[in-house]
Amino acid sequence: MARILRYRALKTDEGRTAGEVIRREFALVAHDMARAKYRTEKGITVNGEQVMVNRKLHEGDELAVCLACELPGKIVPVKGPLEILYEDEDVIALNKPAGLVVHPSHGHFADTMANFLAQYYLDSGEPHEVRTVGRLDKDTSGVILFGKNRTACAHLTAQASRGELVKTYLAVAEGTFEEESGCVEAPISREYEEKIRRVVREDGDYALTHYRVLKALDGRTLLSLRIDTGRTHQIRVHMAHIGHPLCGDPIYGTPSDIFERAALHAGRIAFLQPYSHEEIVVESPLPPDFVRFLGEDSLDIAMAWC
Repeated sequence: MARILRYRALKTDEGRTAGEVIRREFALVAHDMARAKYRTEKGITVNGEQVMVNRKLHEGDELAVCLACELPGKIVPVKGPLEILYEDEDVIALNKPAGLVVHPSHGHFADTMANFLAQYYLDSGEPHEVRTVGRLDKDTSGVILFGKNRTACAHLTAQASRGELVKTYLAVAEGTFEEESGCVEAPISREYEEKIRRVVREDGDYALTHYRVLKALDGRTLLSLRIDTGRTHQIRVHMAHIGHPLCGDPIYGTPSDIFERAALHAGRIAFLQPYSHEEIVVESPLPPDFVRFLGEDSLDIAMAWC
């Protein structure tokens, strides 16, 4: 099904064109606007009648814009498990388990979350192109957001840059912290001659991480974290930089008998619905390894940490 955006003209819209109101109310990206204007049957209508963008509106007119579905592109649809945390006409939030790759890459052509989501779209009769808002590393678990149309993705990306889209992480770090909260402001760059590893270096890209201590447990600390920038491995690099690498981190820390991966979980995301601007909060349940580590405290912490 195509996404239909609707707007009822107000008295202040009298004499304005459909194009002016569409740009003001929906802020469509150029691609979605062009598809509505030229490629979609009844792409732009007023009171059910197809119109051009220069059609003048009157109070009470119902303006509708059709955003046509797009094929999944180069991503091969494949049946696979998906846990949906939230879904509406423009956005879908999934719970990513640790170890699952988000997008196809070398060695992962048809076994990624994007493959499974492409199949879900087809099965639902909504063949959207798969578009991620933000990213998670293979071994990071938790909530990840996808937009169903280009304009929704553009709005969500802009929210992230303005600090309106906020993702909160849980992590288990080595050692204990003297302060209850703090921030790490240190530039991050790719290590010389290294494809994966990142380091703090003066010529790197600006990066800022905020952290808060939730609980100290047996020489380790449970943290909640937010990042103002989205550098590769940012939380892992910054925590290692201040002497508290994440438990089990194979690159920036040491192996652990508790976690078989870097103990990092994207537990919560808050954003504004791209068109209605309603605030939406999506939370991901604690993954099994966090539950095992926290033991009897896991339920209380899951309910109160964010």
